[in-house]
Amino acid sequence: MLDDMKVLSRIAPDLMADIGRRAQVLSSIESMQPVGRRALAARLNLPEREVRAAAAALKEQGLITMDAAGMQLTPAAIEVLSGAHDLSRAMFGLTKLEQALSQLLNVPHVVVVSGNADTDPQVLREVGRAAAHRVHKLLQSGMTLAVTGGRTMSEMAHGIQSATPMNVMVVPARGGVGASVETQASAVAAEIARRIGGHYRVMHLPDAMDASALQEMMKLPDVRETLELLQRADLVVHGVGRADVMAQRRRLNADALDVLRKKQAVGEAFGDFFDSEGRTVLQTSTVALGIGKSYKDSRMVAVAAGERKAKAIIAATRHEKHDSLITDEAAAQKIVAILKS
Repeated sequence: MLDDMKVLSRIAPDLMADIGRRAQVLSSIESMQPVGRRALAARLNLPEREVRAAAAALKEQGLITMDAAGMQLTPAAIEVLSGAHDLSRAMFGLTKLEQALSQLLNVPHVVVVSGNADTDPQVLREVGRAAAHRVHKLLQSGMTLAVTGGRTMSEMAHGIQSATPMNVMVVPARGGVGASVETQASAVAAEIARRIGGHYRVMHLPDAMDASALQEMMKLPDVRETLELLQRADLVVHGVGRADVMAQRRRLNADALDVLRKKQAVGEAFGDFFDSEGRTVLQTSTVALGIGKSYKDSRMVAVAAGERKAKAIIAATRHEKHDSLITDEAAAQKIVAILKS
C-alpha cells in the first residue's frame, strides 16, 4: 500500500487529498452509520464543507445514501470498504505508526485506530471493532478463547460476528471486578459466544479470592471445568489497566498500595501489577493465575486505548510476549514518544 501511495502521489498529487478524504469519510460512515455530516465532521476534526464535498462525491458514485436519519453505506460500498480502510490509514500515517509500534514493542501485528479514546467515546467503539476483526481472523474451529472484562472488551464483544457458527469455547479469563455487570468477563464471553454461534462458560466468582477459598470453590464441578478450560486457552484477549486505577478498583489495602508506589507500578493485567520494564511488582490473589504461568502456550492479544494508558501498554507488552496489539492513535503516538526519548 505504501508503494502504491508513492506512485499515486507522483501521478496525481493534486488529487491525493480528495481521494484520501473520501476514503476516510467512507470508513468513518461505516463505523458510525447512520450519521449526519456535522457529527462526522466533529468526529474527524474536519471542516463541515470538506465532509459535505466528500459525501456528495461518494453519493454520486452510489456508495452512500443520505436522508433525514443521516449517511449510510450502500451494498456497493461493501466491495470497496476494505481498500478504503487501507487507503485512509496509509494516507493519514496510521500504517507507519503501526510499523513503528510493531518494531518498538516487538509485537508482530499492531492495529492503530484514529483518535483518542480518552476524549472521544466513539474511538473506543472503533478500537473494539478492530479487535473483533482481529480475533475473528485468529479464531479457528475447536479453539478455546479466553477473554477479560472491561469497557473495551465489551465493545469488542459487540463488534464480533461470524457468517457461519463456529465451534469455539469462550471462557472468562477472570472473575468479577467492579459493579458493572455488562462489562464483566463472563458477560463478555457470553456475548461473543452468542454472536459467533459458539459455546461459553461463566465464572460466578469475585476475581479477588485467597488460595484457600479458591480451593474450596474448585470442588464445584462447574468452577473446576471453567478454570481447566481457561488454563488450556488457545487464544487470550485481554485489556490493559493503569496500575493506579486498577488498585483503586480492586480496593487494595494500604500495604499493597505502598508496594505499588515504591516499586513504581504502571500497569495491570490478570491481577499482575508490573513496572515500566514489565517486571511483576505485585501479584494479587485472583481466580486466574499469573498471566505468564497460565498462558505461555497461548496467542495473546492486548486491546487498550487512550493516551493515558501508553505506559501501561508498554509495560504489558514487555511483561509477556504478544501476538497482537489493538490501540488508538493517541496511545500509539505517546508510546513512540516515550520509547524514542
